[in-house]
Amino acid sequence: MTAALVSLPAYEASLAELEEARLELAGARNRLMALRETLDQALEQAYRQQSFGPLEHLFRQEETALAACEALAARLAGAEERWCLMRAALALERALAAPGALPRHRLH
Repeated sequence: MTAALVSLPAYEASLAELEEARLELAGARNRLMALRETLDQALEQAYRQQSFGPLEHLFRQEETALAACEALAARLAGAEERWCLMRAALALERALAAPGALPRHRLH
């Protein structure tokens, strides 16, 4: 019998990190879309009133929300990569541990 090379708790942690990153990115994208809707409405009203000064804070909020989305997208990409590597390592480990996969003397 060989020792497991891939820790199942570490695999599960990488999957949990992936799901958390997906949820956080989805929430950030929803907030960005809501903010953009608010900004669109404010722009329409400002155009009608010909007063564009009070929109600066909305543009700053949009920039901040967009930066948050980009950071979370990068975090998600990293989490996906770690999870895929863990999944591949676990699959390889299981394939090598299958009866007849390798001669017994090569597993030690």
